[in-house]
Amino acid sequence: MEFIDLRDKIAIVTGAARGMGESIAIELARYGANVVVSDILSGESIVKKIRALKRDSIYIKTDISNEDEVINLINQTMKKFGRIDILVNNAGIYKTSPSLNVSEEEWEKTIHVNLKGVFLCSREALKHMKRGGSIVNISSIAAMLGFPQAAAYCASKGGVRSLTKSLAAEFGNKGIRINSIHPGVIDTPMTKGLKNSKMEKTMLIKVPLGRIGKPIDIAKAVVFLSSDAASYITGEELIVDGGWSSSTQ
Repeated sequence: MEFIDLRDKIAIVTGAARGMGESIAIELARYGANVVVSDILSGESIVKKIRALKRDSIYIKTDISNEDEVINLINQTMKKFGRIDILVNNAGIYKTSPSLNVSEEEWEKTIHVNLKGVFLCSREALKHMKRGGSIVNISSIAAMLGFPQAAAYCASKGGVRSLTKSLAAEFGNKGIRINSIHPGVIDTPMTKGLKNSKMEKTMLIKVPLGRIGKPIDIAKAVVFLSSDAASYITGEELIVDGGWSSSTQ
């Protein structure tokens, strides 16, 4: 992707302290962006990695399900950099549980982080985005496929899928592009319990490319959608799952 240039763009990445978010933040910096690292976990080590690439970076601790903290994230970004060009809504939680055992608290927490958080971050960032801005929402193939014992997660990611299309339709005339990426199973701390398990072997049967995805697979897709190379793409969903969702196996 040598034709992609994000020099001096200002990007916010939520959930950037580890896993896919870390890879996304660093890859955006490799292509020239200055990156705001947002997470409830410490992101100072990611800031150091980004600065080692000669790009500017700050860490802002944020619970994206909390409106006041999201507003602080955007205000601090504007105070430091003066604008927002790219927002990557990556932060999310995942917990499996039989649907009949899902408590109201568990349901609300999943929806608040995975869906409400995406909306809050998008709403506040859009207030400052200029023509040419880009929002990339990390959804999941769970937005399209029915995963057992994951009702709250599937519902939240399905909501992100629809929210993306709604915002894209609303803000397209302002030159702001909003797309979603739908990962399959990616090798991150969130999925570490699958490593070398019977479930992993079962899932791999469904993946034509025959491997679990890597965070860099998602990061590369984010870089593309964030760049001018995708200047005529909005309201779309990019599936990055090794072929799982298209397989009949």
